[in-house]
Amino acid sequence: MSFSLDVKTDLLNYNSNDEITDKLEIESMIRVSGEIGILPVKLSLTCNNSGIIRRFLSLIKKYYKVETKLLKRIIDRFDSHTNYTAEITDGADIIISDLNLFGDASKYKREIEVAGMNAYIRGAFLVRGSVNDPNARSAHLEISSTSEEEILFIQRLMNEFDLNARITKRKTYLVLYIKARDAITDFLYHIGCKKIMESYQDAIITKAAKTNAKRSVNLTLANQDKTNASAKEQLKYIEYLEFNYPLQNLDSKLLMVMKVRKEYPDYSLMDLLEIIHQEYDPKLTKSGLNHRFRKLKEIALEHKRQDN
Repeated sequence: MSFSLDVKTDLLNYNSNDEITDKLEIESMIRVSGEIGILPVKLSLTCNNSGIIRRFLSLIKKYYKVETKLLKRIIDRFDSHTNYTAEITDGADIIISDLNLFGDASKYKREIEVAGMNAYIRGAFLVRGSVNDPNARSAHLEISSTSEEEILFIQRLMNEFDLNARITKRKTYLVLYIKARDAITDFLYHIGCKKIMESYQDAIITKAAKTNAKRSVNLTLANQDKTNASAKEQLKYIEYLEFNYPLQNLDSKLLMVMKVRKEYPDYSLMDLLEIIHQEYDPKLTKSGLNHRFRKLKEIALEHKRQDN
């Protein structure tokens, strides 16, 4: 089962117990994905999820006395994709009139408030929406429609909740989408999908923890590689000085760091500093230790240049 299907299955149990919000959900479904016939007058909604069709018909029958039919059609493809159509004939004119479906908006849509916004977005998502799994590499939620007016209206509603919804064109239809995981979490909350929202949020937290742990390991390895490379370079110049330079001419402080580095070839500067603090010089700083290694390098390079 896909994550989108999980979300929609969760939404099928949502019950607003409010006539206006229910009618806004119906209106959204029809305007985003429905069809209106004129001769004869009829309404239809097609979807590949029978549960969504049953929810649509249940909401219709709750407020309108109409005749409905549920049709099943199997599309001849390799996956035997099945579409379900809810068809309303007798009484369709009552719904068309109440929801002003031949006009721009019903009275409910024109006077929409927060609860109604959620219902309208929910209806659109049920019939033409999808969201990918929270464990996927990138987050993506979208609602598509051939109606530019509807997509722009739903975008406005979504952005009332600061979801940063954007629009792109794909073939013959428009796609409204959001990419941020936090915004998708908020979207699921607003449309009433609280159970899945919590699991989505948990998955995000788990994914972030794994990512941070991996980043920490990579950083540790990178730092170790850097430490090893730095120590190897220091030992190279120390070895050169031991075989080619009169060590009695070196300052005792430089001789001390040469000795410590040779004894602890894999230690980081901080680890070396701890040894030095315990056994030699408790006041030496990391900057001071770095300076001494740079000085040894300069002496080795200068001597090599003069020797050549």
